Amino acid sequence: MTLAVGILLILVLSSCGSWGQDWPSIKCGFETGPAHELRKWHSLTPADLHNLSAQLIETEVDTHFRSYLINISWSLSMDASIKELTATKICVMSKGIREHFECIRCNYTEKFQSQTMLGNRRWQFHYIGFPVEPEMFYSISAYNLPPANIYEDSPSKSIKLTSPGCKDNVMKYSKSCIEVGNLWNPNITACKIEAEVEVNFTTSSLGTKYTILLYECEKCDVPIERDLTTKINETRTSVRIPVSDQSNNISVQIIPYFAKCKYDCRRHKGTLTCVQNHSNGYITIDSTGRYVCFILVALFVTVCVIAAVVFFRNHGTKKIFFHHAELQQPVKVLVIYPKEVCFQHTVLAFAEFLQKHCQSDVIIDMWQKRRIAEQGPVQWLAIQKEIADKIIFLSSRYSITECDAVCHESIGNHKDNSECMFTLAFNFFCSDMKNISSLHKYMVVSFNEINSKDTLPSALNSCPKYCLMKDIDIFCRDLSSSNRQAHGTNRTLVCGWSPTTKCIQTEEYNILCSTISTRSQQQQNMIL
Repeated sequence: MTLAVGILLILVLSSCGSWGQDWPSIKCGFETGPAHELRKWHSLTPADLHNLSAQLIETEVDTHFRSYLINISWSLSMDASIKELTATKICVMSKGIREHFECIRCNYTEKFQSQTMLGNRRWQFHYIGFPVEPEMFYSISAYNLPPANIYEDSPSKSIKLTSPGCKDNVMKYSKSCIEVGNLWNPNITACKIEAEVEVNFTTSSLGTKYTILLYECEKCDVPIERDLTTKINETRTSVRIPVSDQSNNISVQIIPYFAKCKYDCRRHKGTLTCVQNHSNGYITIDSTGRYVCFILVALFVTVCVIAAVVFFRNHGTKKIFFHHAELQQPVKVLVIYPKEVCFQHTVLAFAEFLQKHCQSDVIIDMWQKRRIAEQGPVQWLAIQKEIADKIIFLSSRYSITECDAVCHESIGNHKDNSECMFTLAFNFFCSDMKNISSLHKYMVVSFNEINSKDTLPSALNSCPKYCLMKDIDIFCRDLSSSNRQAHGTNRTLVCGWSPTTKCIQTEEYNILCSTISTRSQQQQNMIL
């Protein structure tokens, strides 16, 4: 027991001794020329760096300048050769406006006693100190010391970095950018006074010499040049340059001469801002542009209004116009019809009318024969009842021989199927029609005056009835109101027509049959 306690005490003391040792750190300084380790032969040398990285960090040089510095970070390899490591040398070569090369040597203050830091992490170090110039290309290389011997592989790591230009939000406040006039704003104004142009701008404290170039047209290659010398201050100055009376499309360029950039300083451009003559005084170009724009807009609106008035005046008595405001969702309409109603010339024509002019999604049994076969008629009707905003029963009307003949040729025994669906739908919806709260969902539509000879069941008498085209306005209004109630939208649908419009008579119906016969035949063939 005593021996075990003694061994434990020795282990604790030895551990405390290792914790008390100083951790290795670095001391960096510039080094010119090759490292002195290159003159010696080394039996053991450290491994290469594990990783090398660099990034730009913002720094404030003083109260007037801001810039970037290069933050160089590196990590060491985890192997036994770390005990031979004494220093790391880092060299930076910059290329751009000028070339520069310099190196630093970072000596480790202590010998490495372990391959990793606490927590089994790699040894990591970083150095901040290389200044950054705008728009420069930097090549950074680093290697450990002592280096490899002559005729042996010399391991090293290298990375590349590019600095931003003077348009960068930080770099533009650097000393280099400020000295080339990056923050100088001359605020150029140019006003034509008779046969002269007066150029005004704010001078800079960076220089006294300025060259003013005046272009009398956009495509002029040879400008009027005027040199100007001012005092070193930041005040407004002006110069007058003679031009021809006819030139109003004048542009100005000012080239400063600063000590840092000399004759290659950034140019500043300006345009003619006002014109002065003896009769009218000053007229600003900007104001004139606004007046011209306003006149053009007014003329455009006037032409549009006149065109709309002429169009509605010429076509208002021939067509029905529909205005859809804030259309969001189409009205879903289930159309139910008896066998007496002509499918090809009445049902399809009515469906096309709802789709085109009332923006409705029309549901007809003949268009969903496959679903009816899969689901069964009763299940199909139950589903349509849930999704339909309106259920419209078409009223039977007098027979027209020409239409009936075409229908029999194209559809055949469809009348028996439609009668079966009509009877099934009526019996399915009959109980719902007796509920006043659900009555608004059902509509009866006829294309002639509804009278006592109609063959519709008596239960449909309680449903709202509409005669097209006489009741078209009421029909559209009630149709759109169902969608607002179902979806909570603010959509409105307004129909307008000539006061002379009446219900479709036999002659109009024959015209309707002849105009859509070919297209309806094609649709029916696709269905069958």
